[in-house]
Amino acid sequence: MSTKKRLIPALVASALAMGATGANAVTFSGVYVFGDSLSDSGYFRPFLTAIGVPSPLVATLGRFTTNPGPVWSELVANYYGGNAKPSNAGGGIYAQGGARVASASASTPPGSAQRPISTQIDEYLASTGGTADSNALFAVWGGANDILQAGAAGITPAATAEIQQIGRLKAAGARYILAFGLPNLGLTPSSQAGGAAAIAQGTAAAAGYNTLLFNGIASNNLRAIPVDTFSLLNEVVGNAAAYGFTNTTGFACTALPPFTTPTSVSSQFCSGGNLVSANAATTYVFADGIHPTTASHALLADFVKSLIDGPNAYSTMAEIPMASRAAHMRTLDDGLQAGQRAEVGKVTAFAAGDGGKYDIGTNALSPNTTSKNHSASVGVTFRASEGATIGIAAGKTTVSATMGSLGKFDTDESEVSVFGSLKGDGWYANFSGSVADLTFKNINRFVPIGIVTRVNTANTNGSSTSGNLTVGYDADWGNVTAGPFLSYTAQSVNVNGFTENASATTPLSTDLKMSDQTRTSRVASAGLRISANMGNWTPYARLSYDQENGLGSRFVTATPVTVQQNISYDIPAYLPPKHWSTGTIGVRAVFAQRVSVGLAWTSIFGRSELKQNGITGSVAIGF
Repeated sequence: MSTKKRLIPALVASALAMGATGANAVTFSGVYVFGDSLSDSGYFRPFLTAIGVPSPLVATLGRFTTNPGPVWSELVANYYGGNAKPSNAGGGIYAQGGARVASASASTPPGSAQRPISTQIDEYLASTGGTADSNALFAVWGGANDILQAGAAGITPAATAEIQQIGRLKAAGARYILAFGLPNLGLTPSSQAGGAAAIAQGTAAAAGYNTLLFNGIASNNLRAIPVDTFSLLNEVVGNAAAYGFTNTTGFACTALPPFTTPTSVSSQFCSGGNLVSANAATTYVFADGIHPTTASHALLADFVKSLIDGPNAYSTMAEIPMASRAAHMRTLDDGLQAGQRAEVGKVTAFAAGDGGKYDIGTNALSPNTTSKNHSASVGVTFRASEGATIGIAAGKTTVSATMGSLGKFDTDESEVSVFGSLKGDGWYANFSGSVADLTFKNINRFVPIGIVTRVNTANTNGSSTSGNLTVGYDADWGNVTAGPFLSYTAQSVNVNGFTENASATTPLSTDLKMSDQTRTSRVASAGLRISANMGNWTPYARLSYDQENGLGSRFVTATPVTVQQNISYDIPAYLPPKHWSTGTIGVRAVFAQRVSVGLAWTSIFGRSELKQNGITGSVAIGF
């Protein structure tokens, strides 16, 4: 698939998402960013005041971009529930313009503290007693100033130091760490102005740094989230018009006398009043010789979010089959009830269908996911004795699901089940076991990058197994039968790994390789069922309290395709509520002695953001 075919306008993607709304984000306990001017959200505002910048202007300046537009770190922090202020204003953005990884910087203003990334991390750990919050999101982005100030000689020491700093956070307890590679420095206006030699030098320096950095992350198994800004910038500049850019080599900012001159333009002193044109913040890639504009930062923030939200959304692929299996099990129950009414030694054939939905509301670990399932089963039962009935059935379940505004997928499930019942003197035990093949098709992940939405596609397979045992006691009161029951259901769903856009000639920075994922479920239930014998009609109801046991944290693993070191990282998966109740009401009717039909409605309630229900219809014929 060509790159252009994978880029569609954002409005079209919204239509493909079928109008899905709401937030689509994992929520972290905090967001903490360590780096240089590419991440600085305003650390030098006190310095600007000190050199005489008017206070109203200071409030809008301070970032190294087309102020007052936010930088990527602010956008990401706000999106994931962090504090986007600089650390010297009580926020989680420790980055400081000019900072190197572990060395003093020549660009630090006189009188200002030297705060390389190593010192920034010192400050954070000092504030927490030496531990890093395992539920927070961290980011480390450095190395550019080491190259700008030390040349090629600064590459290896800086990359080595950055690996060490990421390792420090990991050792202190951090689980989610964004590790940024350098963008293609050869594409910056500063390199472009130097001609072919400077362009080649900038490109080689950034590529060399990234190779060392990602090699170190891989060899030390740090499982950081690699952010391939090198590939992203190449893609944007190579197709600039699609992203709304008209200038990829010039400065969006001009001088701000008396603080900067035409030969010393700095985006730190850039706002709406000194842009080259009114719309430069959104049509230029660069604000000055090396720093991105507001629009470029927005693209970068979208890219970062896609590395986290995408894998999290894919975690619902292992959750949806849990609900579709429930639909299949309801059809088996109808077949079993029909078989138990047959004469001893007789066979009953049945067909049943179920239609329902399973919707997951937006929460801290999931986008707003909706699904519709349709299940059909055919089978036969044999009443072996007065108290024993056995059966076998085959079924097909189809599911159409959306992952909020992040994408969609379809599932086909082909299952085979054996089931039966033993009963006597009011006691009964029902059992079933099923195996199924899963096919996931039409997997589409929508990846907004600024005004463009990329469509990542894939297909994969999987499997599912389940077993259920229900025991209970029914007592008769005239034509009414009622009694308690206990039930235990075990299920396992496996989703095979897949690579997005596997057939693409050139992978994009947003393409992910997803590893296998498994979701296991162990549900214990206690409840009451009641029915009334009204001749040929038998209305019934069932109510249970359900609890999922052993439900711990689950993670999905992703690997960016364009990072050659195959660095894998883990993102938290959707975690459903552990307690809920299930209610069923229905009616069975017998016609001409050997023909029976059934209709039932089942719904769960009290499960927080989850909505699940289904309607089941069946027909059975005795032979």
